[in-house]
Amino acid sequence: MLGLHLALAERSLLTENPTVDEVVHMPAGLTYWDRHTFRLYPHNPPLVKLVASLPVWLAGPVLEPLYQRKSWSDRNPSQTSFSQDFAFVNADRYFELFTLGRMVMPLFSIVGGVVVFAWSSRLYGAFGGLLSLALWATCPNILAHGRLITSDVGSAALGAAATYLFWRYLTRPSWARAALAGFALGVAQLSKFSLLLLYAVWPFLWLVRLALTPDAGRILRRIGQAAGHGALVVALSILVIDAGYLFEGVGKPLGSFEFASKSLTSPPPGGVRTPPATMNPLFDTIWPFARNRFRGTILENFPAPLPEHYLLGFDEQKIEADGIPLRFVRAREALRSGDVDLARREAASPDRSVSGYPVYLNGVLRDSGWWYYYLATLAYKVPEGTWTLVLASLLALAAVRRPGAAWADEVALWTVPSAVLFAMSFLTDINLGLRYVLAIFPYVYVQTGKLVPWVESFGRRGRLAGRAALVGCLGLTALSTLSIHPHYLAYFNQASGGPDRTPARLIDSNLDWGQDLVGLREWCRTNIPNEPIGFAYFGQINPGIFAARGDRLNWFLPPVKPGAITGTYTNPETRLIGPAKSLVPGYYAVSATLVYGLHWRLYDPTPAFYEAWPPAWSSRNEAFGYFRLFEPIDRIGHSIYIYKLSPEDVARAAPLLNP
Repeated sequence: MLGLHLALAERSLLTENPTVDEVVHMPAGLTYWDRHTFRLYPHNPPLVKLVASLPVWLAGPVLEPLYQRKSWSDRNPSQTSFSQDFAFVNADRYFELFTLGRMVMPLFSIVGGVVVFAWSSRLYGAFGGLLSLALWATCPNILAHGRLITSDVGSAALGAAATYLFWRYLTRPSWARAALAGFALGVAQLSKFSLLLLYAVWPFLWLVRLALTPDAGRILRRIGQAAGHGALVVALSILVIDAGYLFEGVGKPLGSFEFASKSLTSPPPGGVRTPPATMNPLFDTIWPFARNRFRGTILENFPAPLPEHYLLGFDEQKIEADGIPLRFVRAREALRSGDVDLARREAASPDRSVSGYPVYLNGVLRDSGWWYYYLATLAYKVPEGTWTLVLASLLALAAVRRPGAAWADEVALWTVPSAVLFAMSFLTDINLGLRYVLAIFPYVYVQTGKLVPWVESFGRRGRLAGRAALVGCLGLTALSTLSIHPHYLAYFNQASGGPDRTPARLIDSNLDWGQDLVGLREWCRTNIPNEPIGFAYFGQINPGIFAARGDRLNWFLPPVKPGAITGTYTNPETRLIGPAKSLVPGYYAVSATLVYGLHWRLYDPTPAFYEAWPPAWSSRNEAFGYFRLFEPIDRIGHSIYIYKLSPEDVARAAPLLNP
């Protein structure tokens, strides 16, 4: 089963190119090996980036010139700019280097599969474990993200592994099992900040076990033992985190950090301060009106027990989760105009509204999310066969009588999924993709294993019918996965309308994450080898990379709605071509995410040279939304829509482009 999973994942990653986040993750990981510092892109802990980038670093990519550029040397280095510089100097083998890194990523989902089988088989028997493992191994969403250089599946697998070991500790406490759980918890923390949730979940699971397995004569002893074991777990996990960062910045005074998130800051005296200079627009907006909350307190000089870039990365993640306060945006504008008093009033405003990333659901694009976004996403992107088994397992949970210890086992499986869904639905405004709740999948798949002993408890006819239903549902899931192979990111179940539904149910990393640029190049080579194509791409790879590799793609930027695009590069010596002045008949390729209105950074068709290599344009929402007027003639991997516009199509779009 794991071999099948690995084969499907590896075959798929060879078909699609790096996605939006991968383009940034892997070059950052290379600097960790090369310079032994974690200052570039601390937004996520380093473990997954380190694992993915090791074979790439051993392959000897060009790195030395990058350390001379501002993307590295600035006080707050830019991971995005660094990744663009990396692509330029390594264009000749850019895709091949990423393939090296991506090929090791399924090892994390293999670990997840082992954990799912081990946990389920201990609770429900070997065949229950195989049922759980089959759901994990054939899950299109695990296959989609398990081959990418991102932290989502890696953290899901490592978080489940750590919790499984803690569950083993709860069933038979000992110092050795506590130490193993603490070590695993530290490793999990090195994969993603959201796993800090486990520090709250694990004590809750211990309390549930204590309540459901009472032993009045040993209650004080159990509490004392748990206190000692808990201290060991926490201490070991922190030690592992520190070691994972090579102890860089451990012991730095808490008051010396420049934080920006609501959790780690408070208003400065007088409401406004002069912050350190920064090229980071996020910090430039927030720092004048917020300062490190530890300054001026007894903790100001307390040595931080965690690495410097771990704390700074957590701070950045919290900003993303909380959003940027609009009062700070207004206050910053007032400060730039010289009105300090207005800036103070705006910063102190009771308005708590925030700006965030635009979000999309069922044809609607807006600036704030939906509380039910992740429930809808799960409904759309989990196969029908899997949904049937999960719902049946809930029925089995209610139908079978259990002793207290068995109920404690079930609580251990449902606590993390419940906490993750609650936190993502109600405590953040991040509605960007199923990947943000992938951490629930191992636990949900483990508990479906209870269907096997439940079915086996039926009478003869019921048992045969139940077995046939289990096999049928698994077969339906397998067929769903094979039907979308190798384009797993674009998977949607048939009940939701499938990946080509109009309008799309979801966009961004749920459908179109920039993965089909190479597929478009192949389509053009096969279908229109001598014709230009208008191309608007949701991705972070400059389409000019093909020319740099001696395989030029003849493309241009389609026209945009008036006022829907601005330049981001102002060097007057660089002559940019820009979007086409008018829409003309011919071939066009537009990423689905842009078709449905999301703004993005765009590249210029200028022949490739260093200064014009990064994104030169920034579009606003709906810049290319007029393509919704047309029917695509083809789709590349379900994510890039191909159009052949006629003179009549051009005339239909004219009112939108020339109002």
